[in-house]
Amino acid sequence: MTDADKTMAARIADHFEAIGKDNVRAAEIYADSIVLEYVNSGERIRGKANIIATRQAYPGRPAPFEVRRSGGTPELQVVELTMHLEGDKPHPMVAVLDFEDGLCVRERLYVAEPWGPAAYRSRWVEPDA
Repeated sequence: MTDADKTMAARIADHFEAIGKDNVRAAEIYADSIVLEYVNSGERIRGKANIIATRQAYPGRPAPFEVRRSGGTPELQVVELTMHLEGDKPHPMVAVLDFEDGLCVRERLYVAEPWGPAAYRSRWVEPDA
């Protein structure tokens, strides 16, 4: 992993760790013209200030994010995350971030709903820790 890769990974980890705790710091990765898309719900939020405002308006406790890994190019990063909601099972997530001139201009969040294992493949499956 190059120094540039390590720097990008640290920026992304800091971004997701700060969401809900320090939304201004979390938004430092964004260009002013950022577009955030919640793919599952079909929502699109334009602009850094609007994203910060929506996160500050969140009515509950922020869900902590666990960054499992990230990687890509200086222009495109893919992040595998787990979102931990209080009283619910963890939700696997993928974030796809597009960068221009070192700032994120588009972030797409995909949230997977947990489901039970399929019986037909049980003899080949080992439990995920």
